[in-house]
Amino acid sequence: MPQTTKTITFSLPSDMAEQVDEEMKRQGQSRDEFLQDAVARHIKECKWEEIFRYGHEQAKKMGIKPEDVPRLVEEYRAEVSAARAKGR
Repeated sequence: MPQTTKTITFSLPSDMAEQVDEEMKRQGQSRDEFLQDAVARHIKECKWEEIFRYGHEQAKKMGIKPEDVPRLVEEYRAEVSAARAKGR
């Protein structure tokens, strides 16, 4: 199935547009490729921020502090390891 695209026009400050052009040339990309990559990275970053925010909220609700995390990870790993050992 062919990929469809939609043309979007937007403005950038002159200095930012120059930086985009310099960086796209340095990376050997077209402007479209460079900007598509930048937008895709930004969307991924926003999704990760949402996941971290959710995790922080859940930890706060459960009373988990940053210093608890290494212990909890080790406990989880031990549980998984024990369950695997039983399954063998």
